[in-house]
Amino acid sequence: MNEPSEFYEVFALEYGRMDRSSRDFYLHSPDPHEGPRKIVYYLWVIRNDRRTVVVDLGFDRRSGDARGRVMLREPMAALEAIGVTQQDVETIIITHMHYDHAGHGHEFPDATFVVQEKEIAYCTGKPMSYPPLRHSFDVEHVADMIRANFASRVAFVDGDKEVLPGISVHLIGGHSGGLQAVRVETEKGPLVLASDAAHFYDTVIEQNPFTIIVNLPDMCAGWDRIFELGAEPGLVVPGHDPLVAELYPRHPDDEMTLVLSEGPLRETPWQAWKKA
Repeated sequence: MNEPSEFYEVFALEYGRMDRSSRDFYLHSPDPHEGPRKIVYYLWVIRNDRRTVVVDLGFDRRSGDARGRVMLREPMAALEAIGVTQQDVETIIITHMHYDHAGHGHEFPDATFVVQEKEIAYCTGKPMSYPPLRHSFDVEHVADMIRANFASRVAFVDGDKEVLPGISVHLIGGHSGGLQAVRVETEKGPLVLASDAAHFYDTVIEQNPFTIIVNLPDMCAGWDRIFELGAEPGLVVPGHDPLVAELYPRHPDDEMTLVLSEGPLRETPWQAWKKA
């Protein structure tokens, strides 16, 4: 059994939200008359009395503006709202290098980044010579990671690995070259941050892939994988669903931060789906 020091609180910090066409989100397009739906942009914090780990860094204003994204607050301000400073953070897990997950790396000059080897190979290799494949990446974010590597501050992972006591990463792929999910030990049991292995609850329930795809079989297998990591469905959290903000309790110091490790306030779509 894990010692209490290996249990963590886990938070989802909202920093952006916008309406986009439903057809942007599903490989099999919904009814063309269906209106827009919301997408929410989060970064995550894993914390106990020994360490603070950040999972993803959101997009910066430059890369968001270039894509017409709505930033409600700077990701760094979101961290500060719950008392996290750059100096507190020694480890940053990057689930994948898409622009909305890998910004702000230069603001953590002393942190170590945990990233899959396959992801770095993908976003620095031949695929980036093709505009459709590089569209989801920002060259400055990728360059920041290369600079961190030249400073020996990138911990490369090949597959699944416990990167700190009670925190492990798990290669999923599919949506990007080396997308990884994060599993965290909490007092309520394991919690899985699915990131973009599942953008929304209904991505998995309806088995309808998100439109940005590197490997479709890997993407579909990832829907099973996130539930095979040992967390009960209420503690498996999708990457961009606005329902997360309705289902989990809010942080006492910040209305835009959700306390995931407390568990949902009511049944989530995945809990209902797994019971059916």
